[in-house]
Amino acid sequence: MNARVLGWEMPCPSLHLPPARDGHQALDWYGSARFGRVRVVAWTCHAHRVAFYELCEAGGLSFIRRTVDQNGRRVVAYSDAWPCRKGREMWTALVCGLVR
Repeated sequence: MNARVLGWEMPCPSLHLPPARDGHQALDWYGSARFGRVRVVAWTCHAHRVAFYELCEAGGLSFIRRTVDQNGRRVVAYSDAWPCRKGREMWTALVCGLVR
């Protein structure tokens, strides 16, 4: 049963991104997936946002997957892929508003 129905609301446990900071770095986004199987290791809230992001790993590389709701249709895009350490640095920059 939904917590709201019971008269109380639980806070969302997922990460909510802050607005992008002035002068933030723009990531390049691509429409096709580079890997067939991926492991999602971190994510942002998808229930309260038009766009949500996932940090994915596959084949020893990390990348960010962005899903945007456009007119009721989900559009998925992918960042460049980096070595895992660099990918986690880029994820940290994303959640701090330094890249989008």
